[in-house]
Amino acid sequence: MSLESELRRRVVTPADFVADTSAFVDVHLPRSAGKTSFSFIGAGVTQNEDAKTNIVEPHGFCVGAAGLQPGMINNAHLHYTAEVFVCRSGMWKMAIGLDDQLALTIGPGDIFAVPTWVFRSFENVGTSDGFLYTFLGGDDPGGILWSPRVLELARESGLVLDETEKVTKVEDVVRGALTLKPVSPEALAKIDRYSPEEIEARVVRNDARRWQEHALLASVIPQHHSCVAPVIGVGFNQHRRHHIAITYPHGFSVNWLRLDAGSSLGRHRVASPVALLAMDADLVVELGDAAVVSCEVPAGSVVSLPAGEWRDVRNPKGGPAEFVIASNGDGRCPIEWSPTLVKAARDLGYVLDASGCVAPRELVERHFG
Repeated sequence: MSLESELRRRVVTPADFVADTSAFVDVHLPRSAGKTSFSFIGAGVTQNEDAKTNIVEPHGFCVGAAGLQPGMINNAHLHYTAEVFVCRSGMWKMAIGLDDQLALTIGPGDIFAVPTWVFRSFENVGTSDGFLYTFLGGDDPGGILWSPRVLELARESGLVLDETEKVTKVEDVVRGALTLKPVSPEALAKIDRYSPEEIEARVVRNDARRWQEHALLASVIPQHHSCVAPVIGVGFNQHRRHHIAITYPHGFSVNWLRLDAGSSLGRHRVASPVALLAMDADLVVELGDAAVVSCEVPAGSVVSLPAGEWRDVRNPKGGPAEFVIASNGDGRCPIEWSPTLVKAARDLGYVLDASGCVAPRELVERHFG
């Protein structure tokens, strides 16, 4: 496959989205019928054996999405790895606990990191269709634990989960075949509990981002000026006073990036795959060394950048562009900048210190006389 074809394959535009209305066992329930699920990177936790995944290459995390019309609900379930919601549109009630003991509302640009080992549900409480991107930790997130009531209602609606935990019609279950049973009340008593303050601490609101200047080495160069707003982990950030907004380990890192009009991140590469959520930004992604190929990235797209390839991300528009970047691991994502950029930054008085953070050249390099 040519590099140009590979890049196009990795740019999942909204036109490439494949909506799945049969992903989970609750899709026949009255306020869940018609809800859509998407699997962009990794299989995630879909329970539909015919589900379509755009990019199957392991990234260390999975990327998907949920689309709900006003009044629709995604019912109570539990995950064993971190789940992070990035709201692109709509107003959402995010409920925690079997009986919605805790709840908060998120809107466009908000990011909510749900704790593992708690039941969660979410409802579109706005007046228009809503869309949530989701990150799930690990290449295999370990499936879903549904609340007993959801499984009971699903069976009444005609759907069960078979021995492989795939959605099956009750009428298609072969005599003697096993189906998933609800967990016992005794087992449910062992589920984790959180306070309202602990849950609110896991939200980064759109208007509460802490943007950092000089958070990437290339950003000191005017044509590559960018800012980073930390969310989860260190990840794609070289600021020595990086302040993680949501401090719990997730196994992957998430940051907001903002590019000035006409600016680009600068040529660089990393050793593991990276994912971008274009959100409301129109971008251009470039790949390659001697021969560079490019692809337009419309707003709303999901992009997988391959390990080891030189790349750049440009903002071709007249205003700032904000997007989300995710990388594997909680620690700093090692970035190799092109020699040209390293020299340009050094000429402007900036280098990377031994921790991989942007620092004044005169305090890092030794001078003897």
